[in-house]
Amino acid sequence: METLVQLWNEWEIHLLVLLSFALQLFLFFAGSFRPRNTITFVRLSIWFAYLGADFVAVYALGFLSRQQDNSTGEMNTLKETHQLAFFWAPFLLAHLGGQDTITAFAIEDNNLWLRHLLNLIVQVMLASYVFWKSTGWHNLQILVPGIFMFVSGIIKYGERTYALKCGSLKNTEGLPPRGNEKQPPDLRQDDMYLGVVGFALRSAPVVRNFFAGCNLVQFMATNVDYMCLFGELDGRQLLLKIEIGMLYDDLYSKAMVLRKRIGLILRCISQISAVVAFVLFIVSNKQRYRRADIAVTYVLFIGGFLVEFCAIAVVVMSPWTWGWLESRKCHKLARICWLLLSNNIRRLEKRMMWPNSMGQYNILNYVGFDQSWLSKQIQMLIRMTANIFGAGKERHLWVSKLLDSKSIQVDREILQSVTQYVDGVHSELTSDGSGRPYHQWPNLHPLLEKLQSLSMDDFGLVIVFMHALTEVHLSTYNPPGDMAASIGVCRKLSNYMLYLLVTHPEMLPVTGSVETTLEYFVTKVTEYGDGGKDTIMRGIRKLLEDLMDLQAIQPNEDTLQEIRDFWLRLLLFAAGKSRGETHAAQLAVGGELLTLTWLLMAHLEMGDSWPLRIELGHAAGTMSPDIAYVFPNKSGSNP
Repeated sequence: METLVQLWNEWEIHLLVLLSFALQLFLFFAGSFRPRNTITFVRLSIWFAYLGADFVAVYALGFLSRQQDNSTGEMNTLKETHQLAFFWAPFLLAHLGGQDTITAFAIEDNNLWLRHLLNLIVQVMLASYVFWKSTGWHNLQILVPGIFMFVSGIIKYGERTYALKCGSLKNTEGLPPRGNEKQPPDLRQDDMYLGVVGFALRSAPVVRNFFAGCNLVQFMATNVDYMCLFGELDGRQLLLKIEIGMLYDDLYSKAMVLRKRIGLILRCISQISAVVAFVLFIVSNKQRYRRADIAVTYVLFIGGFLVEFCAIAVVVMSPWTWGWLESRKCHKLARICWLLLSNNIRRLEKRMMWPNSMGQYNILNYVGFDQSWLSKQIQMLIRMTANIFGAGKERHLWVSKLLDSKSIQVDREILQSVTQYVDGVHSELTSDGSGRPYHQWPNLHPLLEKLQSLSMDDFGLVIVFMHALTEVHLSTYNPPGDMAASIGVCRKLSNYMLYLLVTHPEMLPVTGSVETTLEYFVTKVTEYGDGGKDTIMRGIRKLLEDLMDLQAIQPNEDTLQEIRDFWLRLLLFAAGKSRGETHAAQLAVGGELLTLTWLLMAHLEMGDSWPLRIELGHAAGTMSPDIAYVFPNKSGSNP
């Protein structure tokens, strides 16, 4: 045992420093694909690495400072066995500066940038103490490269704090002066990528203001026309994904810092200092130091340079770099940058950049069916805990949404349905402004009228009842036959809206408790029978039959199209009522289809922040020409 303890004491600082570097290496590459990854294990791994990286670096600095001041009768480990350890303090500062691809894990980290500034001051003072205590027993050949590395480490740490400040939506500046901006060129199919990226660059400050909650009407004069033009060329979805991706980089990485002149100057100084430190370290006399210490130092140097090289490649492939080179007439360099950028866009487009997944949750999961095995076991444990301690029922939904929610890929058909329906509602509002009258819901008319009277004041109930109605109706298509595609779209949209209600109610215009809404519905269903899955489905059907005439809707393609359109109407209503801050926060975990819908509507001046709005219905019996209604006016006459 004593041998193991002695071995650990001898190699502890090496392991801590190498672990700190390994965590930074993982964060750099994980940060690149983080927004497009929905696997829970990967997200948890990034979260643990994000928290652990700071903890390990701070602990290692504390370890170094404690050992440097160890002047008691105990053996001074670093002075006698690891004399080069003091040289690693600047590297730990650089590690605390994080990686270019991830500075904030959540939007709240940006708002706490002052706390990170305080940490910066404390850790720099601690590293300075370590360095100062080592000046008496090292020659200048080692101290000088250490000073250069110290400068690099402080700058790297400062970059992270500055990036957090820039990423805070509270620090969003107003719309910059328009000046004499060059308008996008005449677009053709062969240069659609060029036009999309150029427009995304010019609209980036406006998009950030959208997410910060600013209403910038002065920008929208030509915006709507160009959005319609991109729609004709099938480039609008790509534009929205690029805009969301660029905003993610500004909020959660160092992209915004590296676009500022001061950021570029400091980055150059940091890299030059690191290179000078490396060269001086190579030519210095290192005979008095242990080979293991020298090897660790070389690993930190070379590994850091490799990461920086990869970071430069990421910057080169940024749309901002191409735009900067074009604006300065560096056409040859711009063409090289564009070659890399366009190939990257095509590759990411095939992988469905933003959003690349949509959540799914079914009411049967909540009532205990179609659950995963793990979910059933945990639910059983919760019920046992509730019986013993009289608690745990409120955890039922939390466990169910955690274990039973799943993600599916957002296919092109879903995106096409959303964008086309947004166009339709926009045309509806800018033409006759009459909203969608009842005669345009010929199949769903009686059900929508009854649903409106049941749940007009509770959007959560609208989603739950419509979800149940969709499940019951889709079960009549057996086998689905030629209508399989339409059935699939209806079910995906239905499950997605219930998923939003269960997992992200803050993104929806709901006022009551989600648990109360679901419990109310389940209580009503169990009055008609509480048993197996088939019994529950029959109970849902009987409940709906008592509330509305299910026989009024026939299983055909037209009915499926109306169900799909109604879900899209609800999606647009929810998007129009949502706030930009919630969408910005959601980008940290991959974004939502609701976010893409909200941003498209903002570009077209639709939503509660704009003149063109969508409401559930109008109780006063009059209809505004600037408002589209989910439930049309009851008093409106059918032509």
